[in-house]
Amino acid sequence: MADENDPNRPEGEPPATPPEEGRPAAPSSEVENSREATPESELFEEPAQPSAPELSATGQVDEPASNRDHESEGKPTPEAPSGVAREGHDLPPNYFRAAGDPDEAEAEAPPSQLGRLQSRIQQTARDAWTAIEPGWVKARGALQGALLALWNNVRGVKGPRSVKEAAVWGGYVAAGIVALIVGFFVVITWDLPSPDDVWEASTGQSITFLDRNGNVILREGAQNAPPVDLETLPPYVEQAFIAIEDRRFYDHFGVDMGGMMRAAAENLRSGRVVQGGSTITQQLAKNLFLTNERSWRRKVQEVALAIWLETRFTKDEILALYLSRVYFGAGAYGIEAAAERYFDRPARELTLLQAATLAGLVKAPSRLNPARQDIAAARDRAEVVLNEMVALGFISDAERQAALREDLVVSRRNPAGVLGYFRDWIDPLLNEVIGTQRDDFIVETTLDIASQRAGAEAVEQVLAEQGEERRVGQAALLALDDEGGVRAMVGGRDYDQSQFNRATQARRQPGSSFKYFIYLAAMENGLTPWSVRDDAPVTIYIEGQEPWSPRNYEREYNGPTELSRAFALSYNMVAIRVANEVGGEKVIDVARRLGVRSPLHNYHSLALGAQEITLLEMTQAYGAMAAEGFNVEAHGVARIRRANNNETMWSWRPQRRERVIEERPLRYMNYMMSQVVRYGTGTRARMETHQIAGKTGTGNDYRDAWFVGFTPGYVAGVWVGNDNFTETARVTGGSLPAEIWARYMRVALQNVPPRELQMPRPEDYDLGTPVPEAPTITAIGAPIGVADTPVLTTPDGQDRSLDFGPEG
Repeated sequence: MADENDPNRPEGEPPATPPEEGRPAAPSSEVENSREATPESELFEEPAQPSAPELSATGQVDEPASNRDHESEGKPTPEAPSGVAREGHDLPPNYFRAAGDPDEAEAEAPPSQLGRLQSRIQQTARDAWTAIEPGWVKARGALQGALLALWNNVRGVKGPRSVKEAAVWGGYVAAGIVALIVGFFVVITWDLPSPDDVWEASTGQSITFLDRNGNVILREGAQNAPPVDLETLPPYVEQAFIAIEDRRFYDHFGVDMGGMMRAAAENLRSGRVVQGGSTITQQLAKNLFLTNERSWRRKVQEVALAIWLETRFTKDEILALYLSRVYFGAGAYGIEAAAERYFDRPARELTLLQAATLAGLVKAPSRLNPARQDIAAARDRAEVVLNEMVALGFISDAERQAALREDLVVSRRNPAGVLGYFRDWIDPLLNEVIGTQRDDFIVETTLDIASQRAGAEAVEQVLAEQGEERRVGQAALLALDDEGGVRAMVGGRDYDQSQFNRATQARRQPGSSFKYFIYLAAMENGLTPWSVRDDAPVTIYIEGQEPWSPRNYEREYNGPTELSRAFALSYNMVAIRVANEVGGEKVIDVARRLGVRSPLHNYHSLALGAQEITLLEMTQAYGAMAAEGFNVEAHGVARIRRANNNETMWSWRPQRRERVIEERPLRYMNYMMSQVVRYGTGTRARMETHQIAGKTGTGNDYRDAWFVGFTPGYVAGVWVGNDNFTETARVTGGSLPAEIWARYMRVALQNVPPRELQMPRPEDYDLGTPVPEAPTITAIGAPIGVADTPVLTTPDGQDRSLDFGPEG
């Protein structure tokens, strides 16, 4: 649109008329070409429909003649609003101009995308009304006729002519009302549980855990508890709950109509649920008898049960029942359990701040749980409770301030005791099978509670005795039977301090314990325990880096050595040569077959156990030796069933049960691994009652130390190290890990009958492949088996190794 201050505007020409509000002016080029761009089918305008007239702009715009003169000269001129004829050219209704009439008003281009959208919506509405109008008129007429006929019939009915007839009519009306009331209550109370024996009502989900011998090792969930004795509690305990949950508790009949209306109004104002209108009695009714379903029917049932409770029990009895059953989070049901769980004291010894904290948890026990979440949130909620108590006159402001000055110390004691790591590990399965079902369940685990305690004690005792001196802060232990059932799981030294499960979650360097896969691959590819390979130093050169010279721990080399001796004493040079001879891909294939799922790469560091895996994977892989060659799948639950009828909801079934180690390689590995314990690096794990085999492992710079050992039918693995990967004081797999393993197994194997390991037979001795011609060693980072660098000795005798310990 031209500006009124435009210096190029002809003198005397008035400013262009602004377009209608909300409609931008059409460009002149579009206006001038509109007549040419209009298709022949659109040359005639449709007359307006009387039933739905098209909206037009208000008012008319006078256009000076000078503007038309300039328009003929090609000057841009604003067009008059759509639907308004030029002055002096108005036509009667239902008339239209012929196409090509020079006086015809030029069509206005669509003003904008929004305008076109509005126009389309209006046209759609008109089309829709045109389609439904006949049916609507017909239906309205029929309804009016029916109502009129009904009214005429009612008007024609004569009233009762006698008292007797009036009584009959009254009976019909009363019967109809009664039928409506009865029908309403039938709908509401159809599946309502019987509240006659309120103490037998289940408040939620209860889970009982059994060990493999049927011993109860843990209970979780809603346990039916006797009502608390209010007289033994400090007065501020019940006052805190009344202040924050139901301030009119002693005034209403179970339902607070005023509170419900205030809560509804506040929720409508906020557009979401910000307040609840349920009283303590309603909460008790819901927790005892109903589900968490959100519906009007369930709300009416809640109201009916609340009124029933109020008629059967006194206010104090209802409050006592409520305090004994309400959920406080962390598996604590009832005020007594919550006081013990969070503050290590009975409810009668709660302080004012502690009572306010527990009262505040009821609203959101999981989100505000101070044992797991930020304690500040629970303390802020407690302050809200204290403010409400002051407002109701329960306590003074001075008492509130004194309570807020108190330190809120929350106990982080694990209610599961030594089962914490194991309980967390099986939790996904329980969530999948049980979920949020409100019932009593029994979980039959694979644990042996005596072994579990022995594992936790062995870890703690060894670390307490030697941990500080050897600069070791953590350890983990895992034991399996020959089907993979977890007999013991210790994920760390103290679950209360750290819930990180080092047995299942931590990936660490296994060191020489990984040689199990290397030598098993060699036994499967023609080598025997009596095959001879050279134990001599090598240096591997990498372009742009310092030479790498892996070494044996004692820096002593033994020349030609049998593989059984090299394995028992963990000679690194022999392991590198064997891995190079067999090929890294075959080593990785063996590890995968035995259950290792962590990333493994075909690098030379593979031969020294420098790639990280979990203790669970390593123990499960060694479990194939304990299972005499069959695969092992680690699992912690044997069966899940309902407590009331023993219905089996889930039972463990192996995904596959197949031989993963052939008999001859199995006998070879049994022989070599038993030598580790008999005279090699794992002598601390020897036992007089059982035949033991295993392998030690030490990670780079002594950051990790392992021992994994087995006897037929049973396998256990131990890892020792630090969470921050700092170096230990030269701790090796044959020291602390083997000692923890031996202390544990003395208890775990007490009731396990000894069985002999399958050893090589006479026909197994005359097999094997000859010594290969001098192999070459590739650089670290390159696939094993690719020859590109010759074997060289250390030129200056300096230590350029990865500093692996004696086992790796």
